[in-house]
Amino acid sequence: MTQAASWTAPVGRARLRLGPEPPKALFARVCRPVATETTAGAWYRSWRLVAVDGTTFDLPDTQANDAFFGHPGSSRGQRRGAFPQARVAAVVECGTHAVFAAEVGPLAEHETILARHLFDRLSAGMLPLVDRGFVGFDL
Repeated sequence: MTQAASWTAPVGRARLRLGPEPPKALFARVCRPVATETTAGAWYRSWRLVAVDGTTFDLPDTQANDAFFGHPGSSRGQRRGAFPQARVAAVVECGTHAVFAAEVGPLAEHETILARHLFDRLSAGMLPLVDRGFVGFDL
């Protein structure tokens, strides 16, 4: 193995030592809506438009990720997807696409369950928009 192949970024090593809490705290402290009064698409009348939605992300194929996050289904081969996936629900400012709240969970956890943890990041004057997956969602 060459020296270049064995090198790991210092931030990556620090993140492994510290765990997920410092990046989560930094995200919560720094990420916020950034639109000004003139930002196109960020406002409806006097309300700041924000969108709530969910997505999934492929993760490294490790035993720990598989055990916690799980694999999606598949109709081929092993009847499961190639990689574990994380489910993410997020609140994004319309117009700027600034993500200012997010919750990550296992693939089996529905986005509406994750979204319940996000609504305390909304404030007066925001108009949240949700996708069709939230129809009939009891809030």
